[in-house]
Amino acid sequence: MRGYVTGIAGSTNDQFGGSGGIEFGTEKWLFWANGGGQRASDYNTPLGTIQNSFSRYGNASGGLGYFADKGFLSLGYTADRRNYGIPFDSDEADAEKVRLNPRRDSLQFRGGFRDLSGPLSSGNFTLQYNNYRHDEIELPDEEIGTQFKNKTFLYRAVFDQQRSGRFSGSFGVSGLYRDFKSIGEEALAPPTTQNNFAAFGLQTIDFEKFAVQFGGRVEHNGYTPDGLRDRSFTGFSGSAGIRVGLSASNVFVANYTHSYRAPALEELYNNGPHPGNLTFEIGNPNLARERGDGIDLSLRHNSGRVRAEANFFYYKIKDFVYLAPTGNIEDGLIEADYSQGDSRFTGTELRFDAGLTKNIWLLSSLDYVNAELTNTSTPLPRIPPLRARVGFEAFAKGFRINPEVVMARDQERTFTTEERTAGYATVNLNASYTYTQKHYAHIFSVNAFNLNDKLYRNHLSFIKEFAPEIGRGIRFVYTLRFF
Repeated sequence: MRGYVTGIAGSTNDQFGGSGGIEFGTEKWLFWANGGGQRASDYNTPLGTIQNSFSRYGNASGGLGYFADKGFLSLGYTADRRNYGIPFDSDEADAEKVRLNPRRDSLQFRGGFRDLSGPLSSGNFTLQYNNYRHDEIELPDEEIGTQFKNKTFLYRAVFDQQRSGRFSGSFGVSGLYRDFKSIGEEALAPPTTQNNFAAFGLQTIDFEKFAVQFGGRVEHNGYTPDGLRDRSFTGFSGSAGIRVGLSASNVFVANYTHSYRAPALEELYNNGPHPGNLTFEIGNPNLARERGDGIDLSLRHNSGRVRAEANFFYYKIKDFVYLAPTGNIEDGLIEADYSQGDSRFTGTELRFDAGLTKNIWLLSSLDYVNAELTNTSTPLPRIPPLRARVGFEAFAKGFRINPEVVMARDQERTFTTEERTAGYATVNLNASYTYTQKHYAHIFSVNAFNLNDKLYRNHLSFIKEFAPEIGRGIRFVYTLRFF
């Protein structure tokens, strides 16, 4: 039998919660159950409390599985309940105050086979039904303004081929049926059904010093909205890559990707207030599909005391869909259009870790994205700035401590309706102590964040002007694991 119990307590920015789980079975049968919850009050910043930023959530899941020598079957259920407020600008006298209460129930069936001797070595099958809904509840009268209902049925089957010499691979199909409804005077989109189907395959040719991998996916999406014209999209995505072992410690990886993406239901048909996004979204039912081409290059090193990785990517995406603020305010929310244009993305991700001693490591990382509309050289909206992280990790006799500094440069490459976001640096500390016995382990953890109580804003947030990021806080966690 295996299980765990976790308790969470916070200070400065109040947060309390807990979770637990258990797993036991026989040689072929397995039963599991777990659940948890958390509640947080309105969070504090150096400027004060952000009103209506509270959150509550609880979840529970369980299931039963049968595992034979060459196959398995399992059935699981998950329930998720949440309740959270939408921050508002307290300087606006007529600002709308809303809370949301998302609820999701999910039923999943899985099955599969393995260790066969024919052309297929294994296979996995998944069927899943999700029933999601939430209400937009207007405060303080607790009146329901708009209701959202989203039911989806998903299926997926993946088969692994029997390895033959240097060749191995897999193939499969997947799809979904979605029934979306938005009900109320401010319904966000018309009732719409979506049908999706895809077939895909992946092949690998493994040589002694390098491997070649290529794959493809054909996908169809069809939308049927009430009162608007139907849309249908079919396209192909494919990729090819090579992995070369330069030495025992170094690997080079290169990939080329041709991508296709159909516009989402929300991008096509939304036309109304979306408090969950804090925007008044205006979709475009005439959007075309996205098509892109790009390369990814990666160099990785691992020599025991040094771990390093350098990644670079370059993508050109034709008819890229983006949500662009117009600069107007509608129903107290930031108005934003789903627009489309040819774009270019360039970026890098770097990581360097070094063992200074047997028990002390230097950890560092950096990432940067540069993205713009190619026809006008206009930066795309909501692109993160240059970011870096530097810290240490020390561990000995069950103790682990990880102080770090997270830094971001100011973002001055902004869309025409965006404001500059200032750079920042925050100091965090993670520490834990694990006490282990034969059949159980006690884990005591502390997470101290933004210790310098820095006032900073997230460039990706639509409401960064009146809702900066969370201030100084400390969270304590106790976990009991038994096995």
